[in-house]
Amino acid sequence: MPDPSFVIPLILQSALVPFAVALALLFALRRLPVQALAPALAVAGGFVAAYFTAFHAQWPAVPKTAMDWLPYIAAFGVPGALAAEHAPHAATRLLSRLVISLVVVTLVVWPALSSLGAAKAMALAACAALLISVAWTLLAKTGEHRPTPAPLLAVVAGGAGLVMTLDSSAALGQSGGALAAALAACAFFNLPRVRVAFSAAATGTAVLLLGVLLTNAYLYAGFSPLYLALLAGALAADPLVAALDRLRRRSSGAGSWITAFVLTALPVLATVGLAVKTMQESGGY
Repeated sequence: MPDPSFVIPLILQSALVPFAVALALLFALRRLPVQALAPALAVAGGFVAAYFTAFHAQWPAVPKTAMDWLPYIAAFGVPGALAAEHAPHAATRLLSRLVISLVVVTLVVWPALSSLGAAKAMALAACAALLISVAWTLLAKTGEHRPTPAPLLAVVAGGAGLVMTLDSSAALGQSGGALAAALAACAFFNLPRVRVAFSAAATGTAVLLLGVLLTNAYLYAGFSPLYLALLAGALAADPLVAALDRLRRRSSGAGSWITAFVLTALPVLATVGLAVKTMQESGGY
């Protein structure tokens, strides 16, 4: 049986604090003139609150490691995502998403520059930024017509956090769980009716944070490329279902949302299963 002295603080730091802070921010900011800002601030606020609850004693104001950049990425990711989504033209939005993704990924990769070498570091940063910007673009477009991005991103972030805890880094796993809890608060706030729509800027903020966590785990904690591929597939499920609905000229009702949930959950569960199997084989259980 898990030791309650370990489990209870973990639940408090990675679930209850980010959920409560995100929910409080949504209530407080729901009447902002810029409606896109409230959910983005809720995601970032819940994430940062959980980060400082867990790691305030170790965090330096001047970042020394990639992990130290997370609060800054959350804080400055919100205005960056908002500016990108308010760009006047589609091409400008695409370019803005890519540039913002590249900036935040560079902050993660930079501490490993000496060990990786310039060429490998640049290639890794470019690949990660491209994947993040593509996921941001697809999910932002999907969110214009469906209420699915917040809960499904919560599923992916929660699964990624659990896998990172099992197989890579407990600190990154806690951060993934915090992101999932903040996203869950955004979904909960809109039940049974939509009070504050989960905006494209909020989607961008969440995808940036998730992408940074996964890049961190891959680069510094041995996170498997197979896990990354499965989680990327999970992120692609909802946009794929939405695209098929449009091709078939069907409305995206409850059946479509349930299909997207199942297709998102399956690769996440497969990733968790693989991580558990790896732990068992290495004697972790």
